[in-house]
This record gives sequence, C-alpha cells and structure tokens, in this order.
Amino acid sequence: MALELSQLQSISDDIWEPGSRNNWAMGNVLMWKLLKKVKKVGSGQYVRYVLRYAKSRGGAMSGSTVFDTAKKAFLNAARFPWAYFYSGFTYDVEDEVEISGGGADIDFVLQGLDNAQETLRDDMGISLWRSFADSQTAWGADKKPFYGVEDLMGQANTSPAFGRINMADLGTYTREGTATNIWVAYQNANALVMQYSTMQTLRRNCIVGDGPDGVPDLYVTTHTLWDKLENSIVASQRHYDEETAKVGFDGIKIGSRGTCVADNKCTASYVNAFNFDLLALKAHKDFFFPKPVWKQPTNQALKTTQMFFFGAFGTGERRAHGRLTNVS
Repeated sequence: MALELSQLQSISDDIWEPGSRNNWAMGNVLMWKLLKKVKKVGSGQYVRYVLRYAKSRGGAMSGSTVFDTAKKAFLNAARFPWAYFYSGFTYDVEDEVEISGGGADIDFVLQGLDNAQETLRDDMGISLWRSFADSQTAWGADKKPFYGVEDLMGQANTSPAFGRINMADLGTYTREGTATNIWVAYQNANALVMQYSTMQTLRRNCIVGDGPDGVPDLYVTTHTLWDKLENSIVASQRHYDEETAKVGFDGIKIGSRGTCVADNKCTASYVNAFNFDLLALKAHKDFFFPKPVWKQPTNQALKTTQMFFFGAFGTGERRAHGRLTNVS
C-alpha cells in the first residue's frame, strides 16, 4: 500500500491566514436599515400600529350653522403577528479532540457562532423580501416568517390580510388626481427607463405629507439598475450618501432626503421605495439575538446552542411605500 503522505508532508506545517471568509452570504441593505432602528417591545399577541384613517366632522360654517355632533370613528390599528427565526451551532467530542492548527487565529467555536448569527440574519433578510405565503412554502406551513415586502407592496388582498386590514377597509384618498385605497402601496407596472426622472415619479407617488417624514428615504433596486441610474446622472450633479457607504452600500442621493442603493435580494426590474419613519422592525426584548446558552444532552457527547430573533415587520401607513416593477 502506498503511503498517504510524502516525506515533506509528514514533517511540514501549513501557514494559516487569520480568521475565515464567508463564501455564502450577500449584503442586505434592507436588513441593515431595519436592524439599525429596531425597537424592542414586550409580549403581546400582535405588534400593533394605531392609525387614523378619517377626518373629524367639520367644514365651512356661518353664524346659523348647527354643528354635526354625531360621533365618527377615526381610529383603528394594523396588527402584525410575531415572526420566529433561529439558527444553531453544534459540536461534539470528536471536534474537541481532533481540531487543531491555526493557534489563536482560528477559534472553531467562535467561528461557528459567527456563522450561525450570519445565517440567522440572512434567513430574516430572505423572509423580509418574500411574501408570508412564499416563506411558508419554502420553510413549511407550520413556520411563522415575516409578512414581508411582497405583502407590503402587494396589490391584492391576502388571507389573512396585511396588517389584518383589507385594502378597501379604510376608504380612499386622492393620489395625483386619482382616487385610490388608503391601505395600499403605490405600484407602477409601466415600462420605464432607469434615470433620475423615473426615481422622481416613484418618490412623488409615495409622498404622504409636507414634512420630512412624509417622503421616502430609501430606494432599493438591483445592481444593474443602480449602475444605470449612476450612469444617467452627470458626474458633477451626482451625490453619494456617506452613511450607507460607510457600511459597504453605495448610495445615490434622491432629493434632499432619499438614497438609492442596490440589494442582492431585490427582484429584477424592480425599484422599491420605503419610508423608514413609517416602517419598522419590532423585536421582542427577550429574543433579540440573546446570548447563546450551551446545552449538553445527557445521552450524547456534544454541545449545542441556538440563537433567536422573534419580532414583526410592519407599517402604520402602507401608502407611504411603493415600487416600480418594469424598469430597464
């Protein structure tokens, strides 16, 4: 039988590059933006967003006007169920005995924990971009993922409805001269060319007020469309966002408030607009990436731990968000 090692291999060590590189994860600007502003909350059946959907009684009057004093409902609430995510890491006695090399530069357990956390965040990001139904198809009908961007932007009622409110339930308002349901995001399926004026069309149709919080602040598209937007703007008039650049996402300023960035999980030909003053990720205070707790079964020589995130993605003003679906 031939020897497995050569003479040189039998007495030589390898040179280790410190750390390890993740070869499966991709950036997710939507996940970064939401986690940056995540709000920790306590327990409850749903995460609730109270909203006002109707004006009070009133109007022009004269000295002889008899006031309309009938009560009028104006408050309701969008309710979003909890989503549950986990990721785990397990190692056994053989790992403890046999793993060596790399010295202090590579710590197997810490690398495993880092990988588990990145897996957890990535799965959350996948669910954020999907619909609730698509996530259940992928992970199982008994699982509880987010009601994601596809639900937020959807143009048809689902069962159950997004926020437990059907699109026609809150009545209508006027968007650019056309009556449209209050509880529906803007969508434009017309064939459009990616350029600054196209971004203005999306921005204009998602404005819900005159203040700074009434305008979208994040536009998300594909890398291909982002490059086309960049190339369509004269260099001297092109302004980049320093905040997103610091965390690895190139951003082009749209107006005084918004930034357009690329996300690997965005659907081809889509451009999405989000208003993060009116959109949030709520996390349960006890399950926001809690410290890992190691467990050791009594009948197995292994150690295991799980990481968790329990929370809800939602909005109290659906019309403040929108998308273009046929951009080239």
